[in-house]
Amino acid sequence: MSVTPSWKPTEMPRPSPGEAPALLLAVVLATSLPAAAQDLAELLEIRRVKQTLDLNQVPAPDLSQMPAVDAQRLRDYRTLTAGALQHAAEPMQAQLAANTFGDLCARYLHYELHDAAAVCLDQLRELAPADFQWAYFKLLLRIATGDLEGAVAAAEEALAIRPDDPSTLIRLGELQVAAGDIDAAEAAYEAAIEAYPESATARVGLGYIALERGDPAGALQIFQEVAASQPEGSEANHHVGLAYRALGDADRAAEAWRLNQDVLIPMYDPLLERLRPLEEDVTLPLDRAAAAAAEGDYERAIRLYEEILEADETDEEAHFRLAGSLLALGDAGRGERHLRRAIALNADHAGAHFALAMLLAREGRRAEGAEHLERAADLAPENLSWRLQRAQMRASSGNTAGAVEELDQIVARDPGMVEARQMLSAVLVGAGRTEEAATQLQDLIALTPDDLQARFNLGLMLFQASRYAEARTALEAALERFPADLANRHLLARLLAVSPEEEVRDGDRAVELARSVVDEQPLVDHLETLAMALAEAGRFDDAVTWQQRALEAERQAAGGNSPQRLDRLALYQARQPLRAPRRR
Repeated sequence: MSVTPSWKPTEMPRPSPGEAPALLLAVVLATSLPAAAQDLAELLEIRRVKQTLDLNQVPAPDLSQMPAVDAQRLRDYRTLTAGALQHAAEPMQAQLAANTFGDLCARYLHYELHDAAAVCLDQLRELAPADFQWAYFKLLLRIATGDLEGAVAAAEEALAIRPDDPSTLIRLGELQVAAGDIDAAEAAYEAAIEAYPESATARVGLGYIALERGDPAGALQIFQEVAASQPEGSEANHHVGLAYRALGDADRAAEAWRLNQDVLIPMYDPLLERLRPLEEDVTLPLDRAAAAAAEGDYERAIRLYEEILEADETDEEAHFRLAGSLLALGDAGRGERHLRRAIALNADHAGAHFALAMLLAREGRRAEGAEHLERAADLAPENLSWRLQRAQMRASSGNTAGAVEELDQIVARDPGMVEARQMLSAVLVGAGRTEEAATQLQDLIALTPDDLQARFNLGLMLFQASRYAEARTALEAALERFPADLANRHLLARLLAVSPEEEVRDGDRAVELARSVVDEQPLVDHLETLAMALAEAGRFDDAVTWQQRALEAERQAAGGNSPQRLDRLALYQARQPLRAPRRR
């Protein structure tokens, strides 16, 4: 399924009276938000998830050395993930399947099942390249496997997404200390402190930098300040002792070491905290309900979700997932109520806002649906598929500037996202920004050389921008790749016939191409293009004949003739060819 608007006109555009024919494109975007949103959701929330997340490529880890209960939980969760991916037939189900896959990957990382974690993290990075958590988990994996060079690269990837993340900066500092790059390590620790001044871990790092530089007094001051902020028995006392030893004060060093009871200095690391509770048995009532939904047994899933809500009506996730099963059975009314309840319990529930936006859009309640889509995209800026739908919504509502701004940001985050470039090109064309549209189309063709529509529209945009030589090059390349395409032959024939640049024109070839088009489809516009080509070839009598045929066909279809076509007949009768205007 394609989300790209069809730009190929059945007739070439007509110029204003008295003007030579400027090939102006009338672009009609798919402005029906419900249809567009549904198409995009299917394309991005289902196809991209299913194509990118392939559980068969993730090696099943050896669980024989794990406690039996933990091993069985992992097997069950992998089965749950496989079912969620297999049965995802709606956008919301695809989003839940992706979340489940991410949870499985986090479990593999937590249990140090590194081979499986590496493969699934790579897939998640491909699916959501702007999602910070997967870049950070990749950093943790590289550290755990001792790949220090890869860990530095992973830290830089994570910081490209979130430049001021203190946890990543601290880990990068530690890696650079290990590599002997003290200056870079100091810069990383200082950036971490600037982002999170309370970070004792980063300050300890600066203390070690001072020791490395031969400044034990400076290191002692830093370590003592950290120790004063930590509870009794903190390992910060160990660092104090190291500084005293470097100063030659063995007695004070020994006293500091006696105070150390190995109470760890806490490090601010919210994503690492996500991994820690995974080994706890929560009896998985929500997982059982999700498994039923993944297997397509929505009625059973609904019963299980309702049991959860009977025990705790404030469980926002149960409301959200219950809504998904209700919507799968076509119960939009109850589904909407539970989505609204999830949002009432947690106004920042991005998934609920998105699902409600899709539901409202399908029911024609576009204004309210747009509000929830805006909110969902704001809450999850790394979710480029949601942002792409927000751009579509903005474009369809006439907010061209907002759509272009959003699409520019999406393309900047993921230059290879074909759908975003397709939509950006369409919006730019619709706004009359032909130069920018041509640039986007060139980038799109570089990504997808077999995109016939992009090739045709690149030629059309260059023609409209009066970049005639470039237009010919683009259309010739398209014709070579797709010799049977009628629209491309027609546009190239007209360009060869009416270009104001002599080196671009070729009357004989224009006649050949135009005749092949007329033989296939003797439409008014095609007949007229043949007349243009014949005039350029100097065959004015034949040009008059074919222009008269075009006028007769127009009269039969429309009951009259346009002034422009009559003017062209007079031009050929005066033995003059037609010329497109030069760009002002």
